[in-house]
Amino acid sequence: MIHNTATINLKSVNTTHDKEGSLIAFGIAEFYYRSKDGVVTDEIPFRSKGAPAVVINEQGEGVHGTAEGYLDLVVDNRGEYKEKIATFVIRNFISAQPINELTQVSKNSHSPETPDFAKELLEDNVTSTNEDLDEEPPF
Repeated sequence: MIHNTATINLKSVNTTHDKEGSLIAFGIAEFYYRSKDGVVTDEIPFRSKGAPAVVINEQGEGVHGTAEGYLDLVVDNRGEYKEKIATFVIRNFISAQPINELTQVSKNSHSPETPDFAKELLEDNVTSTNEDLDEEPPF
């Protein structure tokens, strides 16, 4: 069994039920990886059963999230040629919002710049020093 944890985007979600009445969600998931050309997008069929299928069904198509599971390889025997078809079986799914804005790193330093909203919070919540206090601190 090939265990995998991946950040995916659910492109299509279909549902059905098994004989015991458990929900089964299946469809196409999009995942990302890096190559020499940069970030590459690829697709893989997925399926899930039970509690993760309920979460996937509630979230619907187009949701981003972290999926944990394994790759199931099914051999399709076509005479002389055998094709292995991979399906991502999701055992756990947590939806997440994609990051739209990354913190920029200054070219001259190795520390990230403070975002504008954080600067405003720091300026509004500046504490006074001991020289500004009329009374001594209680400690």
